[in-house]
Amino acid sequence: MGASSGIAGALMEIFEPVFIDITVPDQVLLRKDPLTPPPPKPCTPASHPNDTDAIWYCGHAPAMTLNSDGAILIWQPENSLGGPARQAEPNTGQARLGENGGVIYHREINGGFVVDAAIVDAEKFCCALRVNSEQGQARTLLTVNPTQHDNYLFASEKDGMLEWRDDGGTASVSMPSPGGEFWVLLGYDSGKLRMSAAKVGDVFPTSQTSAENATELAVALAEANDLFIGCRSHRKGILKTLGASTIFDVLIWLDHDGGTAVDQSKITQACRFVESGGNGA
Repeated sequence: MGASSGIAGALMEIFEPVFIDITVPDQVLLRKDPLTPPPPKPCTPASHPNDTDAIWYCGHAPAMTLNSDGAILIWQPENSLGGPARQAEPNTGQARLGENGGVIYHREINGGFVVDAAIVDAEKFCCALRVNSEQGQARTLLTVNPTQHDNYLFASEKDGMLEWRDDGGTASVSMPSPGGEFWVLLGYDSGKLRMSAAKVGDVFPTSQTSAENATELAVALAEANDLFIGCRSHRKGILKTLGASTIFDVLIWLDHDGGTAVDQSKITQACRFVESGGNGA
């Protein structure tokens, strides 16, 4: 013991201790207590969107009616729950199904679809879209366009920013786009807007909401509204609103704005089912 202490003392005289004020990972520290593993991510069960009260437009071949050139003519909802999405008038055969599913959209080319009178007497509704946008320039994703009013509500991605607003400028909400493949959740409640976005597989963060209920918008959407996918209307010539993306799925919940805990649970369950590749018909 004495010899060992002597050697240790001699070494201390030769080698001065060096102290470095840095933070090191827990893994390199000698600890008496074992490291506590991080808590597991919560597991949300997957549910078919129809079982969560959603209308589901799934971008896969069984839902599509094609012409002889492979252009999409009709996009049917799963299990025929909801109206068919037909070509918007400027879409004269431009929409194609991608090799891995989804409807492919090209910059300044109209490949849009419309569901006639998809939302009637709208007080509340929400939509979730699964999108791939590598350039952050998807432009128009979805539009709720009244049949009896000039104002309309649309969601778009431009320069890496998502926006959910009306054309009249009475209500809007915006946020950075997650980019790549992501979900965007759009909610409406009597003139008030909410929006959230998340990468595929992630949980939606708390929604951004518009400042107040826009009475003019509520009046505009109070009757029958057509739902446009990938464009804003039947008008030709507004090419700057058409961007590049792939829209894989469109889910619609009527009479829900996506803001309650029950809404959010249903939405998350539906999204997990869609991501799992469940094409359940």
